[in-house]
Order: sequence, then C-alpha cells, then structure tokens
Amino acid sequence: MTVTEVLEHIRNGESLAGADLSGLNFSEQDLSGADLSGANLDGCKFLGVKMHHVNLAGADLSRAEFNRADLTDSDMSNVTLYDTSFIAANQQGVRIDLDRLIQRIRSASALDGVNLSGMDLSGQDLRNAKLAYANLRDCNLEDSDLRGAVLNESDLSFANLTNADLRGASLKRANLTRAIRTGAKIRKWALKKAYIAGATAYRS
Repeated sequence: MTVTEVLEHIRNGESLAGADLSGLNFSEQDLSGADLSGANLDGCKFLGVKMHHVNLAGADLSRAEFNRADLTDSDMSNVTLYDTSFIAANQQGVRIDLDRLIQRIRSASALDGVNLSGMDLSGQDLRNAKLAYANLRDCNLEDSDLRGAVLNESDLSFANLTNADLRGASLKRANLTRAIRTGAKIRKWALKKAYIAGATAYRS
C-alpha cells in the first residue's frame, strides 16, 4: 500500500487495523483520526505529522521516527517500541500502558503531557522520569520511587503518594490538591512551589 492509498483510506474513515505499512514515509501528512491499531509500522517516518486521536494500540512502532509529530490524545497502549524516536514530539494526552511507560522512562525519554490518569504505579521505579504537564490525576503512586523526577505543572490531584520518595523531584506548579501525602518524602522547598487547593503555597 502506498502513502496516497493510506491517506485515502483515512479520509474515507476506513480502518487500517492490522495493515502492513512498514517503511512508508508519512512525513508532514495529516493522519488525524486514523485507526492504525495492530498495524505494522516498522521503520515508518512520521516527521512533523499531525496525528490527533490516532489509534495506535498494539501497533509495531519499531524503528519508527515520530520527531516533531503531534500525537495529541492518541492511544499508544501495548505498542512495540524498539529504537523508536520521539524527539520534540507533542505527546499531550497520549495514552500508554505501564510496560511502555517504564520502558520509556528507563530510556530517558521525555513523556511531557502524557495521560496516566488512574493508573496503578504503586511501587514502581520512576526515578528521573520526565513527566512535566502530565495527567497523573487519581494515580496510585504509593511506595513509588520518584527521586529526581520532573513533574512541573503536572496534575497530581487526588493521587495516592503514600510513602512515595520524591526527594530531588521538581514539582513547580504541580497540582497536589487532595493528594494523599502520608509518609511521602518531599523536600519542603519542592512542595512550596506546588499548587495545593487551587492556590500556590509559595511564589518564586
């Protein structure tokens, strides 16, 4: 299948679930709304692509390049990531699963803006995670290791931070409204830069 044929299928609202699209170059195209669930996208180029609300669940994204792509509100749960590149990609609202989250954190990937709301991350090693602007509302982070994590402007409202280790974490303008912080290790200087109950505790 060619890029032109793929774009025609998308414009017609047709699913491309499970399709073999490996190696195609979609750079600078608009794939918004596409159903690419389970598709083979090995080696594809998505440079500068607009991909709003794209279903990529279960897709093989090995060696794919998403540099400068706009992945707003797309589903990337259960995808295969091997040597996949997301340099300067907009991942606002992207949904990923636990295994992919941990994999990307360990590879030092930026996950700014990802949607992890309600996820059970209890006891996980999330050291140095780059989760600025992320949606962590109602997450279970009990006993998790968030040392050195970047959580600037993230939504942690209603999250369970019981006994979580946030030493060295950056919480500038993070929303901690009604978050459970019993036993959490949070440095006072970091906590003072967060929003609590809709107001800043400290203005720098």
